Amino acid sequence: MTYVDLVLEKLSTDGDREALVGGDTRLTRSQARDLLFRLADGLVRRGVRPGDGVAVYVGNTPEAVLLNLAVHLLGGRLVYVPPEPGTAELKALIERADVAAVVVDPSFGTQVDGWHLQDLPGNPVERDPAPEFATVFYTGGTTGLPKLAVHPSRKTGLWETRASLPPMNLLSNTLITHGSGAGATMTALLTGSKLVLGPSTFDADTFVRLARDEQINMTIFVPPMMYEVLDHPDCPGPQFHVMVGGSPLAPKRLRQAIEKWGPVVNQGYGMTEAHAITMMPASEVDLDRPDTLRTVGKRNPLTEVEIRDGDVWVRGPFVMEGYWGEPPLSETSDGWFNTGDMGYFDDEGYLYLNDRSKDVIVTGRTSDNVYSRLLDDFVVTLPGVRQAAAVAQPDDALGEVVHLFLVTDGSDVDVDRIRASVVAELGELYQPRGVTIVDQLPLTKVGKVDKRKLRSQFR
Repeated sequence: MTYVDLVLEKLSTDGDREALVGGDTRLTRSQARDLLFRLADGLVRRGVRPGDGVAVYVGNTPEAVLLNLAVHLLGGRLVYVPPEPGTAELKALIERADVAAVVVDPSFGTQVDGWHLQDLPGNPVERDPAPEFATVFYTGGTTGLPKLAVHPSRKTGLWETRASLPPMNLLSNTLITHGSGAGATMTALLTGSKLVLGPSTFDADTFVRLARDEQINMTIFVPPMMYEVLDHPDCPGPQFHVMVGGSPLAPKRLRQAIEKWGPVVNQGYGMTEAHAITMMPASEVDLDRPDTLRTVGKRNPLTEVEIRDGDVWVRGPFVMEGYWGEPPLSETSDGWFNTGDMGYFDDEGYLYLNDRSKDVIVTGRTSDNVYSRLLDDFVVTLPGVRQAAAVAQPDDALGEVVHLFLVTDGSDVDVDRIRASVVAELGELYQPRGVTIVDQLPLTKVGKVDKRKLRSQFR
């Protein structure tokens, strides 16, 4: 059995209960089950067989959620095609993924050609779920070529605990073709919850409306989304539990969220290649202990985590098999994967992340490390600063120096005072040599601060 079997069990009971809401579409469990089988039949009629790769270029719609489930139902290899890359890279990704079919939603974008999702449904032919399938996520490669992280199907035992949770009204804000959105979708389907899909491009106004109108009691954010909601003039009060992932929370913002919503903010640490590495439950965050605002929690009991030369390495059932077209991790590293994050454990087993390896700024006469995340978290505690992003700026004498991009609250910000505060708190090495005030920080399609785009301004 796989998670698909458990989802079908939920969709086969209490058929009039709402299951999926997105845009103008509202589907009950019975309607969702019917459409799931119709989409699977449409794929089969077009020649898709178990083991085939099916690339999907879709946004946050109920039909797209069921399409993804249909590929797994048939035992296919589901390849998520994200909107971030340009047309040429998307074509290279699809070619590299070796797929038998491409399904697109033209309302989401026209960069990719394929079968239209709206034309796909066939007859509601009931099928038993295949015993094996795979999911493939895109991740940018250091060589410039797209890399595709392959996650195999997992046995039911890994999902039964989640499936035993009570139904919720869950609002998912991230794209369903990325890790956090896919995880939220699976959680909602497994628990028999009403899954409300936010727009494919996050909008705080829409979040506020949906939270109110759909009586949301659970929601999924990446940090910049949560910050936008907290800054919204009509930010809801306590009504929902929160799950945050994608990148660590700034301690000041976590404190603000707890003061606004109560002790309901749960954090998860994972990535495209390795899901569910650690968890920091809301119950373990103590406002009187600042360190609990900085940690990403303790390791998932099913995942091994080691610190090697400052880098975080992981192994376990939620770690990818490997990259498509490359040897599996079991052959190259005994199943271990280097996350690219730098961190350490404290004596109680809590993991703290210093930075992404690629975001570390190497500067000074002795080429020392400046951890940009540490600087970001400190600067947002200064008066007038709402958001901050530190990146490396090339320098002829020092190799790299610190450059700060700031979003203010509209008040005048004294740049010299910011520099002095940084030096006093973090030392001379962290002193920003350049400061740029912007209206907003660039974000990726999944809502993370796009530091690569900021760095590109200096090339």
